[in-house]
Amino acid sequence: MNKVIVKGCVFIALAVILGMMLMYESKEGEELKDKVTLTEKYFAPGQSDVAVGIKTNKSIEIRDSEEKYCAMEFSNKKIFEVDCDKYLDFTIGDNVIIIYKDNRLIKLGKK
Repeated sequence: MNKVIVKGCVFIALAVILGMMLMYESKEGEELKDKVTLTEKYFAPGQSDVAVGIKTNKSIEIRDSEEKYCAMEFSNKKIFEVDCDKYLDFTIGDNVIIIYKDNRLIKLGKK
C-alpha cells in the first residue's frame, strides 16, 4: 500500500511539472493570426537593401536581403519581408490572413 502512495505522488508531481513546462513554452513564442488588408507592396530595385512602395513611394530598409527583395504592409501596420516570386499574385486591397511569430511572417493566404 505504501508503494502505491509513493508512485501516485511521483506521478502527480511529474504531471504538474509537465503541465508547467507546456504552459511556459506556449507563451514564449506565440503565433498570432490576423485577418487584414494588404495596403502596400514594396520592391527593391535590383538587389538593393532599400525597397520602394508601389502606391506611396515610401522607402523602407530590407533587413534579410539574401533572397527577399520585397515586403508587404498590412492594415494592422505590420510590414513583413516576403519572397517576391511566391506572393506575386497578391494585389493591394486584397483581404488576407497572416500568421506571424516574433515579427516574422510564417504564412500568408487569401481569404
